Amino acid sequence: MDLDDILALAADPTPTSFELARARRAADQILKRYADATAERLDVVGDVDPSDPLTTVADEVTRIVRAAQLAKLGSVTWLADTGELTWTDEMSLILGRPPGAVRPSIDALFAAIHPADAIKAHRAAVRAWVNGSVTETTCRVIRHDGTTRYVHGVIEVVAGDGHRPYGIVATVEDVTELELARQERDRLARRRQTVQAEPPHADPVTGLLTRIRFTDEVERALRAGTGALLVVATEMVGPAEADGSALSAAVAAFVMQVAKRGDLCGVVGYGELGVLMHDTPLRAATARARAIVEALRGQSFVTGRHRLRVDAWGGLVRYLANDGASSFDLIIDAESAWRRAKETGESLHAWPQPAPADERAETCRTRVRAAVAGNGFTLYTQPILDLRLNQITRQEILLRPLNEAGEPVSPSPFLDIAERVDEMPVIDRWVLDRTMDLIAQGPPTSHYQVNLNARSLDDPDLLGHVCDLMDQYRVDPRQVTFEITETAIIGSRVQALTFANGIRELGCQLALDDFGTGYSSFSYLRSFPIDLVKIDGEFIVDIRNSPAARTMVGSLVEMCRALGILTAAEYVKDDATIDLLRGYGVDFVQGEAVGMPRPIAGAPRSAEQSIVLELAVRGL
Repeated sequence: MDLDDILALAADPTPTSFELARARRAADQILKRYADATAERLDVVGDVDPSDPLTTVADEVTRIVRAAQLAKLGSVTWLADTGELTWTDEMSLILGRPPGAVRPSIDALFAAIHPADAIKAHRAAVRAWVNGSVTETTCRVIRHDGTTRYVHGVIEVVAGDGHRPYGIVATVEDVTELELARQERDRLARRRQTVQAEPPHADPVTGLLTRIRFTDEVERALRAGTGALLVVATEMVGPAEADGSALSAAVAAFVMQVAKRGDLCGVVGYGELGVLMHDTPLRAATARARAIVEALRGQSFVTGRHRLRVDAWGGLVRYLANDGASSFDLIIDAESAWRRAKETGESLHAWPQPAPADERAETCRTRVRAAVAGNGFTLYTQPILDLRLNQITRQEILLRPLNEAGEPVSPSPFLDIAERVDEMPVIDRWVLDRTMDLIAQGPPTSHYQVNLNARSLDDPDLLGHVCDLMDQYRVDPRQVTFEITETAIIGSRVQALTFANGIRELGCQLALDDFGTGYSSFSYLRSFPIDLVKIDGEFIVDIRNSPAARTMVGSLVEMCRALGILTAAEYVKDDATIDLLRGYGVDFVQGEAVGMPRPIAGAPRSAEQSIVLELAVRGL
């Protein structure tokens, strides 16, 4: 409805019902916009009367004209009897055309509507006509200059005498700014729901800072000033069936109670607690550390039906601001110190300063090589469920270092040390030797996966060593899949590609582990001969409560399927997650819902099973 229509309506004392309906709709829009402006305390034109302009007999031409100019609404009219479609000059401007430049028609109108929204707009008009009700819709229009605008239309059917509909009137408004603002609000709301929460700071068993968070705090303290780091190692004295987790929690609570207020406590490793004493002189730190260790040795802990004691040793190292040592260096030195205390029968050994870098590296190498030479590892198995068969068809073999008491522990701290001193190839070869022996003893139909560390791929003799082992144990290469991480590809792309092509020529397969955690994983699927992708457990562990994780996993699986790549998901906690992943088309799952790791001696070995061997860098 444009200015000419309004003037004609005002001049004609007997307007038609169609014109009255158009005027009523324009009046409703004007009143709504006035109410919105008033609610938002905006400055509006003073002589615009907020009353309904059709309820009085007074001269309303001035008010209506000024209100129409303020509203800037476009209008489209369609008459059923003639099929004629017309629109106002304001509608032409909304479509990016000067008034009169385009002859109004249904074809011209739908040609201006964005192709993706054309069906939506057509359905809204049909729904209004069939139901005889007002229908609203928002869609995009493409203007003559190629720009896109969002418009909101109120579609209304006009009926004559006898309530027979004879036309449709759509009032159209450019709502681009409002729509973009709404989309931004929706985007921010989705982002608040889907952004990954900060990793937990507290260890779930002890309640102390996690190893990662505690290491960050040590790093921050190194930059801020002087102090000392204490690492306390404990061993349980009591029956083996006692609850180790309950004892760990009790020991942690006791250390927190004995430590001075202001000291930070955290988990360093299995049976190892760290106490960071910032701004503390060596003599005071030594006295406090000795008191903590002696108090632990003299304390008894009740867990369930058992009264337990612990043996404890402490290692202390003093640090200075900007002395060149890292948080990792300090932790290694403190661990070396408590081992020295245990060897000498002391309760505490203290270093006045961090060890020289070469001496520390040699100590770490010696420790790793001694573990390899003395078979200081054990292997665990964890079942893998084939979702296509709903049957366990694989077993993943996990490496577990043995601690001072000969107990298997999380591999993360030990393997972190091995990586930093370039000793991972030695461990990987230890695993490879036993894997090939395992394959030779197993059924010929089994399939095995071996995970190789990034450092190992730098070894130019690795491929030859694999070939020699397969010849020695008469292993069919088709039984073996090698897993490499994206870290290995980033650090050794040329070597990784050489190894990948080499084992493919042998007849082995290749898997990409921890997929999705790096910077350019997708490109590797194209450039490397990948047969299996293991989706990182970080996306799986809470997928039921994370819309972002569901979206990403669904997209990853769909992409891998299109590329002919199998998918596996780790850290599956329950049956509901299994059902969700099965719906996405994931091929394999493993985790708590399928089966926890157990000693290899108890793992079933049959022709129906295959074994996945993975040297896990992270703790499970």
